[in-house]
Amino acid sequence: MATMEQRGRSLQAALQFMERNGRALEELVARMLKAREEQETFLGAFAKSLEDIAAQEECTPLAQVLESLGDCGQKLASESHDIMMLRPETEILQVVTQIQDWAIVPMKRLLEDREKAIKIEAKLQKEYDEMRRGSSAREKKLRMLSDQKRRVENVNALLETHMESFDRYRIQKMKVRLVSPLSYRSR
Repeated sequence: MATMEQRGRSLQAALQFMERNGRALEELVARMLKAREEQETFLGAFAKSLEDIAAQEECTPLAQVLESLGDCGQKLASESHDIMMLRPETEILQVVTQIQDWAIVPMKRLLEDREKAIKIEAKLQKEYDEMRRGSSAREKKLRMLSDQKRRVENVNALLETHMESFDRYRIQKMKVRLVSPLSYRSR
């Protein structure tokens, strides 16, 4: 019983850890997107300012240089948007949401069910132990107690299976999402 409780606590801690990491990753991606949007806005405004200055410049060669710089700034803003904003951040957020929806939430529910089953089992065990005679009520309590023990065992088995599948899925998805942009950049 102590090892089951310990395993339940470790699963609960693992779920909380994964949930915190998911929230931290979502927050990081949101901040990164905001910073990139601000950078894009700045580059666009900077390029526009250079083009405005070039339009007012009387010296033709200097006006051409300023206009070229403005064009470069516009291209930089456009290309940085394509590179930086159309990146896999949204895909990472989708994976985090999928992990949350498909793994963390169902496993939390299983843990809650497990806790309820353990409480019912303890209550039934206490009631069974308090019964004195070998009556049908005692046998009924024994069957109910056995059912709750099987329920706890089944939930534990489900949790183990879900945790193993979740770990494989999470690692596979995050590797793909984190490594693919790096391999794209290294070409």
